[in-house]
Amino acid sequence: MAELIFEIWTDDDDGSCEMAPVSAQGDKLRHSVSPNARRVHSFTAKSDFEAYQANYDWHGWGQWKAPEGSAERHFTEADAVEQRCYIAVRPVG
Repeated sequence: MAELIFEIWTDDDDGSCEMAPVSAQGDKLRHSVSPNARRVHSFTAKSDFEAYQANYDWHGWGQWKAPEGSAERHFTEADAVEQRCYIAVRPVG
C-alpha cells in the first residue's frame, strides 16, 4: 500500500482551511480560490479515511466518522508515482 503526502492550508483573509493531497490540480484550485493561503501542516496517509482522521487529529476534532455507505480508498503505487513526479517539478510557494 502506497502513501501520499497531504497538506493542510489556511487562508487568514477568509478563515478557510483545506486539506488535500499534493497535486497539480489541488494547487491550481487553491491558488485560484485562496491565493493567500499558507501551508500549516503536512502528513502522509495510506488511504482517504486515514487522511481524514489525520486532519481531524491535527485540528483536535476527535474521531472522524465515514459517511454511511462510503468506501475507503487505499492509494496505489501509481498514485504515489504521479504525486512524486509532480512534487519534482512543483513550483515553490
